[in-house]
Amino acid sequence: MPSSLTSAETAVLGGVDLAISADVFLQGVLCAQFAHYTNVNTRDSLWLKLFVTGLALLTTLKTIQILGVMWMQNLNLFEDPGAASSLWATHWEPKLTPVLETLITVYVQSFFCHRLWPISRNIYIVIICIIALAFALVSGIVANLFTFTSMFSPRYSTWMSIHLGAALCADLLMTGSTAFYLLRHSKTVLPRGPTAPILNSLIRVTIQSAAPAALCAFINFVAVVLLLTQTAIPISATIGGGSNIVLPQLYAWSAMWTLNSREDIHLAADNNQYTLHPELQGTSDSETWGNSHKPIMSLRSGQDRLISLGTAQKLPQNSEPVCAV
Repeated sequence: MPSSLTSAETAVLGGVDLAISADVFLQGVLCAQFAHYTNVNTRDSLWLKLFVTGLALLTTLKTIQILGVMWMQNLNLFEDPGAASSLWATHWEPKLTPVLETLITVYVQSFFCHRLWPISRNIYIVIICIIALAFALVSGIVANLFTFTSMFSPRYSTWMSIHLGAALCADLLMTGSTAFYLLRHSKTVLPRGPTAPILNSLIRVTIQSAAPAALCAFINFVAVVLLLTQTAIPISATIGGGSNIVLPQLYAWSAMWTLNSREDIHLAADNNQYTLHPELQGTSDSETWGNSHKPIMSLRSGQDRLISLGTAQKLPQNSEPVCAV
């Protein structure tokens, strides 16, 4: 006779079903983002196209895997709730969830770390972010090893909390550093010049796109720590399991929002009326920016065109560097 479920087990399974539904919804949003990227950003560099392709494959694999878990949990084991509740400990497919979470999290954050370098030009911050990402990857690998041996042991919770904490620290550091340097660059341009709306839009996109993933990562981290301390186990397991399912899709959504917003930011900047400084009128892009140094930012339909401090220093004090985008 099939065993019945306790109220705690019912809450956990219900939370997993809700998280899987959210995962499928976010995958639909990601498919729209991938399609938009393919249609608009045709002039992107090869490495950026490969990054988006890899992200599309990983998120699709993640959704297929979690739908397989839902099929087994709600259909194959429908008549045996006890077996459904222990599915995550006995079957290999549910155990792939933290594996894919680790891969997608580090994969997306590596992109943001690469993006931080041309914006900040601060090698120390970039190195700290790389160390945090490497630590998150290693601790995630160790946690995943325990997933296939003893998923409900304290060692799994310990290493998973370390992984989530390192990933969260790297995320907050990269987001904060990116926003800080963009804000600092915005102070050096004229408020009504062509560069100001671009920088202001980039600051908004950086914060808005990073906030949902950072919040989900924080909730996931707190839930795993509570599980480690044996506090409010049913609620912690429900929240931790659900946020761990949704987190990779939120990171992917954040990266695609950042990439797809470039064209909109460029078009908004083009709508602003401004005049080139007399020294720049009649010059080509190559003449104007040929001797540039220290790029601040990149933007333009997928192609990286750089605003340079070197050119800005040649202009009179009351003028502003103009971005040849």
